[in-house]
Amino acid sequence: HVRRTINRLAKYEAHDGENKTEIVFGTPKTKNSRRTIPLTRTMADELTRWKQQQAQDKIRAGDKYTDDGFIVANEFGHYFEQKTFKDYYDRLLKDADIGHFTFHALRHTFATRALERGMDYKTLSAILGHYSVAFTMDTYVHSMDEHKRREMDKMDDMFEMRYSISVENQPYPVLCTLSAGGCTAHVPDFPKIATQTATLEAALLEV
Repeated sequence: HVRRTINRLAKYEAHDGENKTEIVFGTPKTKNSRRTIPLTRTMADELTRWKQQQAQDKIRAGDKYTDDGFIVANEFGHYFEQKTFKDYYDRLLKDADIGHFTFHALRHTFATRALERGMDYKTLSAILGHYSVAFTMDTYVHSMDEHKRREMDKMDDMFEMRYSISVENQPYPVLCTLSAGGCTAHVPDFPKIATQTATLEAALLEV
């Protein structure tokens, strides 16, 4: 359930010229931002393992452990700052030789993949915390257009399919391979006998 936010905000400028900041805990900025997000089974299993890890961390840290109720916390129970996740994310991109993408791109990736797998706009809008379904549609309709184009391109494969049939009513076995370009026929018993024609009927006449 999304009900709290963590942000590091500028507090004041010190005498040495450096800006001082502080961590601010608050609530999401809009009513739609405060929402319940269902977990997949895989995510639930990972969280279960993580809670077990936290229990071990708590034992090891002893009195140094601070339990502030954070699900994602370090070995002493303290929250992780956004920069920690961002730095780790940037390292992953670099190690994978992927170009620069903002951390927010993960949200867009999730939304696009969810739509491609059939999630309806109303459900996705609620999960993302958008103020309206129309906003979600306006934001991601281009992604679906691209997905539809890619799926439609797969239809080209139908016209490039190649399959073989064995013709048995000939004096000798004939193997014909059909494709969009026509028919290629050859006789397995006589490798030198082969022909390529526009139709199956024409190929059988030639062999």
